[in-house]
Amino acid sequence: MPSAGGAATPPGDIVVRLEHVVLSFGGGPVLDDVSLQVRRGETKVLLGESGAGKSVLMKLVLGLLRPDRGRVWVFDQEVSAMKEQALYDLRRKIGMTFQESALFDSLSVRDNVAYRLEEDGVLTPEAMDERVRTCLSFVNLDAVMDKMPAELSGGMRHRVSIARALATSPEIMLYDSPTGGLDPETATTIMDLIIKLRDCNHVTALLATHRLQDGYLLATHAWDDATQTARWAAEGARHTSFLLLRQGRAIFDGSAAELRRDADPYVREFLS
Repeated sequence: MPSAGGAATPPGDIVVRLEHVVLSFGGGPVLDDVSLQVRRGETKVLLGESGAGKSVLMKLVLGLLRPDRGRVWVFDQEVSAMKEQALYDLRRKIGMTFQESALFDSLSVRDNVAYRLEEDGVLTPEAMDERVRTCLSFVNLDAVMDKMPAELSGGMRHRVSIARALATSPEIMLYDSPTGGLDPETATTIMDLIIKLRDCNHVTALLATHRLQDGYLLATHAWDDATQTARWAAEGARHTSFLLLRQGRAIFDGSAAELRRDADPYVREFLS
Protein backbone atom coordinates (compact mmCIF):
# COMPACT_ATOMS: atom_id res chain seq x y z
CA MET A 1 0.00 0.00 0.00
CA PRO A 2 1.15 3.59 -0.49
CA SER A 3 3.79 5.16 1.69
CA ALA A 4 5.12 8.72 1.37
CA GLY A 5 6.52 10.88 3.71
CA GLY A 6 4.24 23.33 3.15
CA ALA A 7 4.84 29.28 0.50
CA ALA A 8 8.39 29.08 1.94
CA THR A 9 8.89 25.32 1.76
CA PRO A 10 12.04 23.29 1.10
CA PRO A 11 12.08 22.33 -2.63
CA GLY A 12 12.04 18.59 -1.84
CA ASP A 13 8.80 19.04 0.09
CA ILE A 14 6.98 20.27 -3.01
CA VAL A 15 5.65 17.21 -4.84
CA VAL A 16 3.61 18.91 -7.60
CA ARG A 17 4.36 22.36 -9.04
CA LEU A 18 2.85 24.30 -11.94
CA GLU A 19 4.55 27.51 -13.04
CA HIS A 20 2.55 30.01 -15.16
CA VAL A 21 0.88 27.28 -17.22
CA VAL A 22 -1.08 28.23 -20.33
CA LEU A 23 -2.97 25.68 -22.45
CA SER A 24 -5.41 26.37 -25.28
CA PHE A 25 -7.64 24.13 -27.39
CA GLY A 26 -8.53 25.96 -30.59
CA GLY A 27 -10.28 28.97 -29.09
CA GLY A 28 -9.42 30.71 -25.84
CA PRO A 29 -7.16 29.27 -23.14
CA VAL A 30 -8.42 26.36 -21.04
CA LEU A 31 -5.78 27.24 -18.44
CA ASP A 32 -4.46 30.79 -18.35
CA ASP A 33 -1.29 31.54 -16.32
CA VAL A 34 -2.03 28.96 -13.59
CA SER A 35 0.56 28.35 -10.88
CA LEU A 36 0.24 26.07 -7.84
CA GLN A 37 2.22 23.99 -5.38
CA VAL A 38 1.22 20.80 -3.57
CA ARG A 39 3.28 19.78 -0.57
CA ARG A 40 4.07 16.21 0.44
CA GLY A 41 1.07 14.75 2.26
CA GLU A 42 -1.22 17.64 1.28
CA THR A 43 -4.54 17.40 -0.55
CA LYS A 44 -5.19 20.26 -2.98
CA VAL A 45 -8.92 20.56 -3.75
CA LEU A 46 -9.55 21.92 -7.26
CA LEU A 47 -12.85 23.80 -7.29
CA GLY A 48 -14.73 25.35 -10.18
CA GLU A 49 -17.68 24.97 -12.48
CA SER A 50 -17.74 22.47 -15.34
CA GLY A 51 -15.20 23.53 -17.97
CA ALA A 52 -13.09 25.59 -15.56
CA GLY A 53 -10.01 23.46 -16.29
CA LYS A 54 -9.85 21.08 -13.31
CA SER A 55 -9.57 17.80 -15.25
CA VAL A 56 -7.19 19.35 -17.78
CA LEU A 57 -4.89 20.40 -14.95
CA MET A 58 -4.67 16.82 -13.71
CA LYS A 59 -3.91 15.55 -17.23
CA LEU A 60 -0.97 17.96 -17.29
CA VAL A 61 0.31 16.45 -14.04
CA LEU A 62 0.12 12.99 -15.62
CA GLY A 63 1.90 14.20 -18.76
CA LEU A 64 -1.10 13.30 -20.93
CA LEU A 65 -1.13 16.92 -22.09
CA ARG A 66 1.70 19.44 -22.43
CA PRO A 67 1.31 23.16 -21.78
CA ASP A 68 1.64 25.73 -24.55
CA ARG A 69 3.63 27.83 -22.09
CA GLY A 70 4.84 27.31 -18.55
CA ARG A 71 6.24 24.26 -16.76
CA VAL A 72 4.89 21.29 -14.81
CA TRP A 73 7.00 19.54 -12.17
CA VAL A 74 6.31 16.28 -10.30
CA PHE A 75 8.87 14.90 -7.83
CA ASP A 76 11.40 17.50 -9.06
CA GLN A 77 11.07 16.15 -12.60
CA GLU A 78 9.82 18.44 -15.37
CA VAL A 79 6.88 16.46 -16.69
CA SER A 80 6.28 18.97 -19.47
CA ALA A 81 9.68 18.06 -20.98
CA MET A 82 9.86 14.30 -20.33
CA LYS A 83 9.91 11.57 -22.96
CA GLU A 84 7.22 8.86 -22.98
CA GLN A 85 9.23 6.09 -21.32
CA ALA A 86 10.24 8.37 -18.45
CA LEU A 87 6.61 9.43 -18.12
CA TYR A 88 5.52 5.79 -17.94
CA ASP A 89 7.91 5.19 -15.04
CA LEU A 90 6.71 8.34 -13.28
CA ARG A 91 3.05 7.37 -13.68
CA ARG A 92 3.65 4.25 -11.61
CA LYS A 93 3.92 6.64 -8.65
CA ILE A 94 0.57 8.28 -9.49
CA GLY A 95 -2.87 6.77 -8.98
CA MET A 96 -5.85 8.15 -10.91
CA THR A 97 -9.57 7.69 -10.37
CA PHE A 98 -11.73 8.82 -13.25
CA GLN A 99 -15.25 10.20 -13.48
CA GLU A 100 -17.81 7.36 -13.65
CA SER A 101 -15.12 4.98 -12.24
CA ALA A 102 -14.08 3.88 -15.80
CA LEU A 103 -13.77 0.17 -14.97
CA PHE A 104 -13.31 -2.38 -17.77
CA ASP A 105 -16.74 -4.01 -18.09
CA SER A 106 -15.33 -7.23 -19.57
CA LEU A 107 -12.89 -7.80 -16.69
CA SER A 108 -13.65 -9.06 -13.19
CA VAL A 109 -13.01 -6.86 -10.17
CA ARG A 110 -9.80 -8.79 -9.56
CA ASP A 111 -8.56 -8.22 -13.11
CA ASN A 112 -9.52 -4.55 -13.03
CA VAL A 113 -7.50 -3.96 -9.88
CA ALA A 114 -4.59 -6.04 -11.19
CA TYR A 115 -4.55 -4.42 -14.64
CA ARG A 116 -1.50 -2.18 -14.16
CA LEU A 117 0.32 -4.89 -12.18
CA GLU A 118 -0.09 -7.31 -15.06
CA GLU A 119 1.17 -4.65 -17.49
CA ASP A 120 4.31 -4.26 -15.38
CA GLY A 121 4.86 -8.03 -15.19
CA VAL A 122 6.95 -7.84 -12.01
CA LEU A 123 4.84 -9.72 -9.45
CA THR A 124 4.10 -13.44 -9.42
CA PRO A 125 0.40 -14.39 -9.77
CA GLU A 126 0.31 -15.22 -6.06
CA ALA A 127 1.85 -11.87 -5.06
CA MET A 128 -0.49 -10.09 -7.47
CA ASP A 129 -3.56 -11.72 -5.92
CA GLU A 130 -2.32 -10.73 -2.46
CA ARG A 131 -1.85 -7.11 -3.59
CA VAL A 132 -5.35 -7.08 -5.09
CA ARG A 133 -6.84 -8.45 -1.86
CA THR A 134 -4.98 -5.82 0.18
CA CYS A 135 -6.24 -2.98 -2.03
CA LEU A 136 -9.83 -4.28 -2.01
CA SER A 137 -9.68 -4.77 1.76
CA PHE A 138 -8.65 -1.12 2.14
CA VAL A 139 -11.91 -0.06 0.46
CA ASN A 140 -13.90 -2.78 2.29
CA LEU A 141 -14.64 -4.79 -0.84
CA ASP A 142 -12.50 -7.91 -0.51
CA ALA A 143 -15.65 -10.06 -0.85
CA VAL A 144 -16.34 -8.92 -4.45
CA MET A 145 -13.02 -9.93 -6.00
CA ASP A 146 -14.59 -12.38 -8.46
CA LYS A 147 -17.63 -10.28 -9.42
CA MET A 148 -18.04 -8.30 -12.65
CA PRO A 149 -18.51 -4.51 -12.63
CA ALA A 150 -22.12 -4.87 -13.84
CA GLU A 151 -22.91 -6.73 -10.59
CA LEU A 152 -21.82 -3.78 -8.44
CA SER A 153 -23.60 -0.61 -7.33
CA GLY A 154 -22.29 2.77 -8.47
CA GLY A 155 -20.66 3.39 -5.12
CA MET A 156 -18.95 0.00 -5.16
CA ARG A 157 -17.58 0.68 -8.65
CA HIS A 158 -16.09 3.95 -7.39
CA ARG A 159 -14.46 2.08 -4.50
CA VAL A 160 -13.04 -0.52 -6.89
CA SER A 161 -11.58 2.32 -8.97
CA ILE A 162 -9.80 3.59 -5.85
CA ALA A 163 -8.50 0.07 -5.18
CA ARG A 164 -7.23 -0.12 -8.77
CA ALA A 165 -5.44 3.21 -8.35
CA LEU A 166 -3.77 1.90 -5.19
CA ALA A 167 -2.38 -1.24 -6.81
CA THR A 168 1.01 0.28 -7.68
CA SER A 169 1.38 1.90 -4.23
CA PRO A 170 1.22 5.47 -5.57
CA GLU A 171 2.69 8.44 -3.73
CA ILE A 172 0.22 10.80 -5.45
CA MET A 173 -3.49 10.29 -6.01
CA LEU A 174 -5.56 12.22 -8.57
CA TYR A 175 -9.33 12.13 -7.97
CA ASP A 176 -11.52 13.42 -10.80
CA SER A 177 -15.03 14.14 -9.43
CA PRO A 178 -14.94 11.08 -7.14
CA THR A 179 -18.46 11.68 -5.81
CA GLY A 180 -20.09 12.78 -9.07
CA GLY A 181 -23.51 11.21 -9.61
CA LEU A 182 -23.58 9.47 -6.23
CA ASP A 183 -26.26 9.76 -3.57
CA PRO A 184 -25.21 11.68 -0.40
CA GLU A 185 -24.64 8.57 1.74
CA THR A 186 -22.45 6.87 -0.88
CA ALA A 187 -20.59 10.12 -1.55
CA THR A 188 -19.74 10.34 2.16
CA THR A 189 -18.44 6.76 2.06
CA ILE A 190 -16.11 7.66 -0.84
CA MET A 191 -14.87 10.78 0.96
CA ASP A 192 -14.25 8.73 4.11
CA LEU A 193 -12.00 6.44 2.04
CA ILE A 194 -10.08 9.42 0.62
CA ILE A 195 -9.57 10.78 4.15
CA LYS A 196 -8.46 7.33 5.31
CA LEU A 197 -5.91 7.13 2.50
CA ARG A 198 -4.62 10.62 3.30
CA ASP A 199 -4.31 10.10 7.04
CA CYS A 200 -3.23 6.45 7.19
CA ASN A 201 -0.97 6.35 4.13
CA HIS A 202 0.11 10.01 3.91
CA VAL A 203 -0.56 10.19 0.18
CA THR A 204 -0.36 13.54 -1.62
CA ALA A 205 -3.48 14.28 -3.69
CA LEU A 206 -5.25 16.54 -6.15
CA LEU A 207 -9.04 16.29 -5.99
CA ALA A 208 -11.20 17.95 -8.66
CA THR A 209 -14.81 18.62 -7.71
CA HIS A 210 -17.62 21.13 -8.07
CA ARG A 211 -18.98 19.98 -4.68
CA LEU A 212 -17.73 22.41 -2.03
CA GLN A 213 -18.91 20.06 0.71
CA ASP A 214 -16.33 17.45 -0.37
CA GLY A 215 -13.52 19.94 0.15
CA TYR A 216 -14.82 21.08 3.51
CA LEU A 217 -15.11 17.46 4.65
CA LEU A 218 -11.42 16.95 3.86
CA ALA A 219 -10.49 20.18 5.67
CA THR A 220 -12.45 19.44 8.84
CA HIS A 221 -12.34 15.64 9.29
CA ALA A 222 -9.68 13.10 10.21
CA TRP A 223 -9.63 9.32 10.12
CA ASP A 224 -10.36 7.64 13.46
CA ASP A 225 -8.97 4.11 13.67
CA ALA A 226 -11.06 3.30 16.74
CA THR A 227 -14.38 3.85 14.98
CA GLN A 228 -13.11 3.22 11.43
CA THR A 229 -14.78 6.42 10.29
CA ALA A 230 -13.82 9.99 9.46
CA ARG A 231 -14.66 12.28 12.39
CA TRP A 232 -14.64 16.04 12.88
CA ALA A 233 -11.26 17.49 13.87
CA ALA A 234 -10.02 21.01 14.54
CA GLU A 235 -9.83 22.89 11.24
CA GLY A 236 -6.25 23.37 10.14
CA ALA A 237 -5.10 20.08 11.65
CA ARG A 238 -5.48 18.41 8.26
CA HIS A 239 -3.25 19.19 5.30
CA THR A 240 -5.92 20.46 2.89
CA SER A 241 -5.93 23.57 0.68
CA PHE A 242 -8.17 24.90 -2.09
CA LEU A 243 -7.61 26.23 -5.61
CA LEU A 244 -10.65 27.88 -7.24
CA LEU A 245 -10.60 28.10 -11.04
CA ARG A 246 -12.75 30.43 -13.12
CA GLN A 247 -12.59 30.24 -16.91
CA GLY A 248 -9.10 28.77 -16.73
CA ARG A 249 -7.65 31.25 -14.23
CA ALA A 250 -6.82 30.56 -10.59
CA ILE A 251 -8.66 33.22 -8.60
CA PHE A 252 -8.06 31.74 -5.13
CA ASP A 253 -5.42 29.49 -3.52
CA GLY A 254 -5.44 28.94 0.23
CA SER A 255 -7.02 27.26 3.25
CA ALA A 256 -10.70 26.64 3.98
CA ALA A 257 -10.73 29.50 6.51
CA GLU A 258 -9.14 31.88 3.98
CA LEU A 259 -11.64 30.77 1.35
CA ARG A 260 -14.57 31.63 3.60
CA ARG A 261 -13.08 35.08 4.34
CA ASP A 262 -12.23 35.97 0.73
CA ALA A 263 -14.09 39.07 -0.46
CA ASP A 264 -13.85 38.45 -4.21
CA PRO A 265 -17.41 38.68 -5.67
CA TYR A 266 -17.08 35.44 -7.66
CA VAL A 267 -15.73 33.57 -4.63
CA ARG A 268 -18.68 34.82 -2.56
CA GLU A 269 -21.09 33.72 -5.31
CA PHE A 270 -19.43 30.29 -5.60
CA LEU A 271 -19.71 29.74 -1.85
CA SER A 272 -23.35 30.82 -1.64
